[in-house]
Amino acid sequence: MKKVELLAPAGSLEALQAAVMNGADAVYLGGKHYGARAFANNFDEAEMKQAVEYAHQYGVRVFVTVNTLIYEEEIHSCLDYIGKLQELDVDAVLLQDLGLAMLVRQRYPNLELHASTQMHIHNREGIALMKELGFQRVVLPRETSIEDIREYAKLGMDLEVFVQGALCVSYSGQCLMSSLTLSRSGNRGECAQNCRMQYSLEKTDMYGTQVLKGKHKYLLSPKDLNTLSHIGELIDAGVYSFKIEGRMKRPEYVALMTACYRKAIDAYMAKEPFEVSAALREEMQKIFNRGFTAGHIFHEMGSHLMNPLRPNHMGIEIGKIVSFTKDKVQILLTKQLSQGDGIRILNEKEDCGFTINRLYVNGYLVKQAEAGTLVELDKTFYAQKGSQVLKTSDCKQLLDLQDSYKKNKRYVAAYAEFTMQLGAHARLSVMDTDGFYAVCESIDKVERAIKTPLSKERIVQQLQKSKDSIFQLEGIELTVDEQTTLPIKEINRMRREALEQLANQRKLRHPHRLTKSIALPKQKEMSPLAPIIAVVHTKEQYEACQEAGIAMIFMYEELHDKLQQGYVRIPRVMKQAYPDEFVMIQENGGSYAKRPFLCDTSCNIINHHSAAFFFQRGARGVCFSLEASLAQCCEIVKAYEASYQAKGNFIYPVYGREELMLSEYCAINAIEKDSDKKQCGLCRKAEYALVDIKGQRYPLLCDKDCRMHILNAQPRNRIADIKQAKQVGITSFLCVFTKENKTQCVNVLQKLQGEV
Repeated sequence: MKKVELLAPAGSLEALQAAVMNGADAVYLGGKHYGARAFANNFDEAEMKQAVEYAHQYGVRVFVTVNTLIYEEEIHSCLDYIGKLQELDVDAVLLQDLGLAMLVRQRYPNLELHASTQMHIHNREGIALMKELGFQRVVLPRETSIEDIREYAKLGMDLEVFVQGALCVSYSGQCLMSSLTLSRSGNRGECAQNCRMQYSLEKTDMYGTQVLKGKHKYLLSPKDLNTLSHIGELIDAGVYSFKIEGRMKRPEYVALMTACYRKAIDAYMAKEPFEVSAALREEMQKIFNRGFTAGHIFHEMGSHLMNPLRPNHMGIEIGKIVSFTKDKVQILLTKQLSQGDGIRILNEKEDCGFTINRLYVNGYLVKQAEAGTLVELDKTFYAQKGSQVLKTSDCKQLLDLQDSYKKNKRYVAAYAEFTMQLGAHARLSVMDTDGFYAVCESIDKVERAIKTPLSKERIVQQLQKSKDSIFQLEGIELTVDEQTTLPIKEINRMRREALEQLANQRKLRHPHRLTKSIALPKQKEMSPLAPIIAVVHTKEQYEACQEAGIAMIFMYEELHDKLQQGYVRIPRVMKQAYPDEFVMIQENGGSYAKRPFLCDTSCNIINHHSAAFFFQRGARGVCFSLEASLAQCCEIVKAYEASYQAKGNFIYPVYGREELMLSEYCAINAIEKDSDKKQCGLCRKAEYALVDIKGQRYPLLCDKDCRMHILNAQPRNRIADIKQAKQVGITSFLCVFTKENKTQCVNVLQKLQGEV
């Protein structure tokens, strides 16, 4: 059976130690720049060096995240940063930006590249593209099903799959909600987690508008992924790397989750039983959970997938408030509670959380109380009778988990050959299973024993005293002349020095990597595009565009099949075969076949090298990212012409409701039916929108594959930018109609044509 990899998060040096000591095969972490977790502790250069050397000694690989979109002015500094990572001997880097990837592959040809889940590689064509570009691994979206994993595993690319931790409600790399509503870009590692905020669902039909009351308020907040009981299925499906999410989590979380998945993987590989017992599940819940789900991998939907009750750690329920006085709150426990534990009380008005400092039973202070006990707490918080009490941290559990990486040790298997021949220097050779080798000789030559010769048993005994190193000697071969001796302290010195040499050798894994110059290919000149490019979702929108004389009108395939007019706009999630005709693509896999196409905004073009990448693959025009300002777009055009000695067809998006999220989860089905089946048809009978606590209304579009598209509250209108954009050579402008009626379309097009 093929070996698989357990990949753990490391948000700090302590978390790295927790991962390594609990059995991780590899860790992923971020530096101070360009990572998708800007608010994690992350590693500076000195810490990165320490982390890599520490992990490498134990044979653990280190992957560094450079998985954000790279702005124009950052390209050179980012390339230099990756060069520094190569010098520090990291094993691989995770990338999102295709322009950066193109440059990295040239400059650092031996550096292992992984396609981050932020790159939105979700189909066969995308994986084939990554393989062609020299990537060694693809991190699949969390939305990938077990059936798709089986198919993708046949393509000869290592697949990395999230198996534990937080889920995003939107496809990664395709979420703009935080960026466009709160100016914190998820594509820059600054996500404000809009999905963990409160929303209500509004429905408008022939009977009017009503707000649908779900069970709770956090309609976009998923549970945490937990596939521990499915490890065998995932191994059989072809998953190579089992990824635990959690660079923002505490080291104890990393320790527990790594240990759990290590045991499950090892048991399956050894064909031994492994059970996720109720006790083990509770340990996982205590350290962190929002409720657990097997996720999209195993087709969970609705209430099986989401936790609308609360968006944060739920711990375990340990009791309820039964009464309270002016000074005390009485709680009837259903599970143990100790001083030092953290609890949260769920109130209708407002939750409150704190650490237990004083715990009373029958008026006396106690350190611990068992299930069934009526305990009292000092009333320093708002209390309601019947409120649920959760334990959100267990002090004993945390101490035990700290011991798992501070007191326990992980050893590396090594083997020794010891030679002791009369009149020669004794020689100790040690080697490991990775091919590293070290030799140490005695200072003095071996002498004949005057009294008692040194026995082989004593030599083995001294050599096996290796617990002060990272090694455990699993085999010792001796060649010893009879009637000879050597001081015991000399054997000890030889052992220490040889093993220290071996440990130091293990720190450096890639001594022969190259750095080369970058040669940018000259781009071809291309015929100009139509000045206005439109995307429509309805027949009347198409008619408005056609009557206005718009030559390039794109639409989804189902509308195109009805009208037999215009061009096809490929979905942002594309699992079907690509048409051979000229299309607009919305994801990277669409560029694999190098057929003529246009790039939509979701291809995340935010620097001139990413534009060049798509032009090289056959793009007749590329849309700027919706996150790019006009000034950034102008700089991209200028830089492209300077670097590639050609003009490109750049398309500036000027009108339309931006798609803020793209999700396999459907809030409409979840609230109205909570069905485990798709194609409920509700979205075709009414108009729906999500409404936030400030009253902002976000319309919902659902496509034929039951994916939910959350639109911005107000349409983007950058028509006033056209004059300035044209001055730098931008000659095409994108207009996207979603919810507009024909009259609204006509008004927008008239203003647009007046500027163009």
